[in-house]
Amino acid sequence: MSTAVLELNDQALLIKTQTGEAYSEPGFALHTEQGIITGLPARQQAWLQPQNIYREYWRQLNQAPLSGEQQWARHHADIAYAQLHSLLTKAGTPEQLILCVPGTFDDQQLSLLLGLIDAFKTEAVKTTVVSVIDNSLANCLYLEDSIESPENIKSSEKQTLHVDLQMQQMIVSQVSFERNSLRVEAHQVIPDIGASHIYNALASYIRDLAIKNHRFDPLHTSEGEQAIYDQLPNLVARFGGISECELILSSPRGDLPILLRKSELEALLEPRLQSLTRLISKKAAADITLSHNTKLISALHSGFGGARQLNETQAVDNCLRGYDSLLKHSENLHRITAIEQTVSFTGRRKTDIAPPAPATHLLYQGRAWPLNEPVSIGIDGKRLNITQLVDSSATLVISINNHSLNILHHDNQISIELPDSAAPGGKIFIGDFRLQLIEVCNG
Repeated sequence: MSTAVLELNDQALLIKTQTGEAYSEPGFALHTEQGIITGLPARQQAWLQPQNIYREYWRQLNQAPLSGEQQWARHHADIAYAQLHSLLTKAGTPEQLILCVPGTFDDQQLSLLLGLIDAFKTEAVKTTVVSVIDNSLANCLYLEDSIESPENIKSSEKQTLHVDLQMQQMIVSQVSFERNSLRVEAHQVIPDIGASHIYNALASYIRDLAIKNHRFDPLHTSEGEQAIYDQLPNLVARFGGISECELILSSPRGDLPILLRKSELEALLEPRLQSLTRLISKKAAADITLSHNTKLISALHSGFGGARQLNETQAVDNCLRGYDSLLKHSENLHRITAIEQTVSFTGRRKTDIAPPAPATHLLYQGRAWPLNEPVSIGIDGKRLNITQLVDSSATLVISINNHSLNILHHDNQISIELPDSAAPGGKIFIGDFRLQLIEVCNG
């Protein structure tokens, strides 16, 4: 039977099938005369048509009537169903579905979600939920066999704080691990830290710089707002290894350059992150696990460099690998917050809790370039030209930050193949040229 895993985080809902296809949508919905549009197309209209946009229907999943008369939606549940329909259809209508749900979902919301999925079917194929697991537990399933001998470790060190950033809030979960078992001990919601809050702060900061340097307010019109917010996700990704970045704003006077400095962005975020840093200090947490969705913070703030940064598909991949174990724990369908006998989730033991060290250098024709700062790669006739800077005219610009390979720029006209991770040994193909990620020890 076809199987998929759906991870619910309204910053980026993700579904992945057992055959490896993955689809993601932000939690935005646009109500039109023709129907409800969800995901990125809706986000691209969010500041142009704010009166027709919905973005809190997952956090406030309920059947309370919407204000005003809407043709296609009576309540948030109808809007959530439209996005579920989009994601499940893209995934080929899987017959079995594993759900990863946030700890903030109460029992009533979970029951409503199961009812929405139960109502979905296409061409006589019905999707059945076979397991429901807490999102933080799903992300941390690999931790149990990361410790060779957990009985020799202090109790205070047998836990991690899992940090997950949603659109309107942050969830910090305390996950403990013993031999062959994992358990979610507690959740805490930090309501004043969400992706929307951070993007709004960045947009205001860019506006202030534009007014100061060019006497131009890019947020004065809805078109200007939309243009800024469309650029913010890629802008954040570009900061994953550089200290400053240039942003180009369109204006009636032409293109206006804005120079953004990471140090200033850190200072901007510092007050918002105080609730998180206080919680980490209070818990005396020695181990921090950041979900992929927290890259919005870790890319802009250097204070979390020692934390474990998970990849985008960590939770869904863990669930697909541990399918048999999850089904065993789901004979009576319920939200799984503790699990035993999890050795099948990784298939092997590691000897250290830290993830494998990433590559440190890029190797090409016997020479190595460090990747702690951006590297620009261009094609120069029959060879590659590599420089240690950000060159927007290059074919590819990369760096490694927080155990991730960051793509700062790439030429869509050239065939480029990248490795799945930043681990040493990965190959990069640019046209007919090959480069390799390596680790230089004591270099």
